[in-house]
Amino acid sequence: MKRSLLQSIGIIIISGALGIAVNALRAEGIPLMERWQEKVLNEQLTGGLPAVSLKQVKEAYKSGDALLVDARDPEFFEQGHIPGAVSLPVRDFASVFPGLEEQLRAAPRVITYCDGASCEMSVELTEKLLFAGLEYIEIFTGGIQQWQGAGQPIEEGR
Repeated sequence: MKRSLLQSIGIIIISGALGIAVNALRAEGIPLMERWQEKVLNEQLTGGLPAVSLKQVKEAYKSGDALLVDARDPEFFEQGHIPGAVSLPVRDFASVFPGLEEQLRAAPRVITYCDGASCEMSVELTEKLLFAGLEYIEIFTGGIQQWQGAGQPIEEGR
């Protein structure tokens, strides 16, 4: 009886270890630990609006399934932005939005960004876009600083 119990416990331990190892090796594996600090920070930065991580922005950038929108002033956009992003400065929203409205509404998903975690322009822009009736808007709180810091490409000019 004692031997059977020890064998059962051994099988359970080995099975669990193999399951964890296979999950870790799979590209679409289930995360074993949630990044709570990142989630809480994003919740605080965005005021409860949907936020995306650098990994999610990189995936959206590669697949082209999102329109990236830079909320910074035009001179900062021209100095460097995520390639393919459009400029919609939050301060000039009323004058710039009408020219971009059709493109924004046609996008399956919109991701706003600005400088980084200390920048609130992307949150303000997201609120304005939601108020204008757009859906599927997310905020990349890491902004251009995190994008560039991760070695991702930057485009200059308009």
